[in-house]
Amino acid sequence: MDPRLLEQYNQELQFIREMGAEFSERYPKIAGGLGLRNTECDDPYVERLLESFAFLTARIQIKLNAEYPHFTQHLLEMVYPHYLGPTPSMTVVEFQPDLKGGVTEEGFLLKKQTELRSTSTLKGRANCEYRTAHDLMLWPIQLTAVDYLSQGEAVHYAGTSLQGVKAGIRFRLETVVELEFKQLAMDRLSLYLKGSGGLPMQVYELLLGHSLAVVVQPSGKAPEWREILDGDSVQPVGFDDQQALLPYGPRSFQGYRFLQEYFALPQRYMFVELQNLLPAVQRSTDTQLEFVILLAQAKTDLEDRLNVTNFSLNCTPAINLFPKRSDRVHLTHRTTEHQLVIDRTRPRDYEVFSITELEGYGSRSNAEQKFRPFYALQHEHHTHSDHAYYTLRRQPVLQPINTGATGSHYHGSEVYIALVDASEAPYPSDLKQLGADTLCTNRDLPQLMVTGQGNTDFTLKIGAPVDSVRCLCKPTDPKPAYPEGEHAWRLISHLSLNYLSLINDDTNEGAGALRELLRLYGDFSEAPIRKQIDGLLTVNSEQVVRRIPGDGPMAFGRGLEITLTFDELAFEGSGAFLLGAVLDRFFSKYVSINSFIQTVVTTQGRGEIMRWPVRTGTRTLM
Repeated sequence: MDPRLLEQYNQELQFIREMGAEFSERYPKIAGGLGLRNTECDDPYVERLLESFAFLTARIQIKLNAEYPHFTQHLLEMVYPHYLGPTPSMTVVEFQPDLKGGVTEEGFLLKKQTELRSTSTLKGRANCEYRTAHDLMLWPIQLTAVDYLSQGEAVHYAGTSLQGVKAGIRFRLETVVELEFKQLAMDRLSLYLKGSGGLPMQVYELLLGHSLAVVVQPSGKAPEWREILDGDSVQPVGFDDQQALLPYGPRSFQGYRFLQEYFALPQRYMFVELQNLLPAVQRSTDTQLEFVILLAQAKTDLEDRLNVTNFSLNCTPAINLFPKRSDRVHLTHRTTEHQLVIDRTRPRDYEVFSITELEGYGSRSNAEQKFRPFYALQHEHHTHSDHAYYTLRRQPVLQPINTGATGSHYHGSEVYIALVDASEAPYPSDLKQLGADTLCTNRDLPQLMVTGQGNTDFTLKIGAPVDSVRCLCKPTDPKPAYPEGEHAWRLISHLSLNYLSLINDDTNEGAGALRELLRLYGDFSEAPIRKQIDGLLTVNSEQVVRRIPGDGPMAFGRGLEITLTFDELAFEGSGAFLLGAVLDRFFSKYVSINSFIQTVVTTQGRGEIMRWPVRTGTRTLM
């Protein structure tokens, strides 16, 4: 029941009594026949009738008041469709390949969207289903050692051709089953950074902010050869559109995805990828190979702390979001809305994230009518016979779904569908049922998963040379969709906050606008997120002229240099570098063709910590 009903009921009842008093004064004879006198009613039957009428009009009043939130919700469907659904649970998983001959020298590709099914579940409940976010190539290799190198050791690898080396990190890889590295067509190697405290963030900043070169050589004191790759061979992972965790469509701005995924699971960005390795790997006739990343900055406190346990191969983020066909919805003319239930035998175990296709069925088994979202583009391209649409309403569940059995406090939402024509009038048809292809989640079941026990946390649906799949971080709790009442102000905030409002001459005003944008995607009720957002102190922008990167003749252009200043005390255990990296990519998505952006991050304690390279725009000018 809607908690607003009691308040509206009292208001309607008070209104009826006050109007009854006025009516009795003006028309006492008629009012006497109704039993109305002042604000009192002597006839208990009339009093019950008035209360029933107040109850009915209270529901109507709530429905009328809900029209504006419905309008803003539908407007969000048009301009920010990514913003309406719940945020699913996310995690990072590690695949342990079968190194006893299961993975050959050709490797094995685990494609993005590989299905993972949890092994632990409550009795009678569904297994949690996750999907991977990255393509992952399994090789018959293992990481055997990682060392932090002091300046003297690192310079030994650099030789005389490279200046400014202050430190290095050495990785030693080894093949299995006596394979030589030259038998592997390995051009890329992804590493996941892990550990306690702020160590992973420190290493992330070193590798992606201060890499000078990557030295590849056989393991040993006197290597026969050495390949030196430039520092750009070390790249971040997770910013490419093909590596998205959340499904952002073409109408959604990809920069918002960076923010939403960062606040949902910062660890999804804790990957670095070594690229352009194939020429060096093909030279190796050994079973051991060293990769040494030379650094322009040292962190001496890592000497005794950094080791092989802080890195993992064969890792990828995963999300509790998967396609599933819903149970049929039986249509009736007695209601204009129909609840969409994924599985009637387990209605508590699934929550609709989005609808990808909706079909109507008549007396025949084949689908007779396809329905399109009403608040979508290109309606004019459909013929008159295709004017079949649906609207979606998401209603929050007022009480936790599974609180009694599991102790979960997640509320979630239910989805209701209304079939309409091109005028948003009820769709006239003789259809009997609806069927929907959806993206859905397991509601609050990821909160109840037990990881780290048994032989594996997940099983694969496909056949693959994998011994086990483990969670490297606790699956995050799902976040419910925003209630209807919040749609209006969040829509206004989104429409008012744009590139120009974030970047202006007033450093405090620009920082305030950017903080407001971050609040739209970060859960402000969580203290660490609130501290990080408040830790953004100033945003300063300046028009500059820089050389435009790219092939061809040397060219210069005008663009913006954006300087972000953070209070690093607000990032205890993490650091401002990662949020700065996310905002750098966020700004770059705004830039139009023939312009560029360059992001600089400074902190109160350390000054300038990173100046990212110039990023040219790809947005088309109108």
